[in-house]
Amino acid sequence: MDKKLRTNEEGSLLLSTFHLLLFISFLILSVTAIVNNQLMQLHQISQAYEAKALIEVSESLLKDRLVREEVEAATLYFSQGHVEIIKETDTDYSLVAHLTNHYTRRQMLRIEPEPNPKGILIIPEDSDTGDVFSTDENSSTGMSWESTGTLEVIETLTGNE
Repeated sequence: MDKKLRTNEEGSLLLSTFHLLLFISFLILSVTAIVNNQLMQLHQISQAYEAKALIEVSESLLKDRLVREEVEAATLYFSQGHVEIIKETDTDYSLVAHLTNHYTRRQMLRIEPEPNPKGILIIPEDSDTGDVFSTDENSSTGMSWESTGTLEVIETLTGNE
């Protein structure tokens, strides 16, 4: 009787299939995790842009409001959330945007008062109170000479009054 050596190749086919399935499942899980992280990042970016837009709108409304009156604290309501405005110092304001999904963004805003050249008085030290220099927007040099005999007080609006 001749004995033939037989090799069992059927088991190696099962092992190759198992390795291929393991690799494919690892690849699918990796792609799923990457897509999930990309979607989360896109969601966070969209929230940041919404909050930034609310702060920009609130900033322009605050600047318009400061021309007319002083603002200490305010809350502006929008469909996406609300913005709280808090006066920190004379020129610094804190704007905090709260979105409806509990996202919060804070921004500091500095508003410098704008000088009004029409209301600036220049009084020379060596002259009497009757001679007053006053700025004039219509003159070519920006200066005009007034001799009224009395000192007139011109109010200036700085944006904080």
